[in-house]
Amino acid sequence: MNLVVCGINGAMGKVLQEEIKTYDNINYIGALSPQNGKKGQNITQRPDVVIDFSYRENLDFLLEYSIKNKCALLICTTGFNHEEKEKIKEAGKFIPVMLSSNTSYGINVLRKILKKISSELKAFNIDVVERHHNNKKDSPSGTAKTLVEDICKVTGREDVSTHALRAGTIPGEHSVILSGVDEVLEIKHIAYSKTIFARGALDLAAKLSVKEAGYYFTEDFFD
Repeated sequence: MNLVVCGINGAMGKVLQEEIKTYDNINYIGALSPQNGKKGQNITQRPDVVIDFSYRENLDFLLEYSIKNKCALLICTTGFNHEEKEKIKEAGKFIPVMLSSNTSYGINVLRKILKKISSELKAFNIDVVERHHNNKKDSPSGTAKTLVEDICKVTGREDVSTHALRAGTIPGEHSVILSGVDEVLEIKHIAYSKTIFARGALDLAAKLSVKEAGYYFTEDFFD
């Protein structure tokens, strides 16, 4: 699989570089950095997939690049508005594309569990609590927003309360607290390093690269 990365010099990009070395079936062929003028002009091999860990401002370029090169696109950047998300879905008419707010195996299994139990506990109060390092810009996190969307979809709620903490070097922690009368159910996922996100992204990219054109959901790729 020929891989191109956008955001290779960022925190996740650096971890991704190290993890790529552990895969025999991944051939890293170059990086994109459109804001710095690196738009793939030095990439000589045809890409099979692009992994994006950069900025939402790069979206239009990434969609154009991937469609032009007929390669899959895995977007791991967060913070997109409704219009931008619709652009990503529209690209699914031409290429395999996925918008993933969290690429860890645990979170995506948690999402499946959460959809099941939150629909069973409609009378309970539900809160999403997330903790991240103090350099994380978005608040609440993209994952927290995804969990809220999941809950609202299966319960019919208009919204779910979210609570965010930014401190130290916490890689990522998400808790969903379901509070009823005299009982509380809490589900938690803790990330101890960024490695799980890098490996998850690489595994997702490999699966996405062989799919037909379409808009795919992260949790569907975790059996």
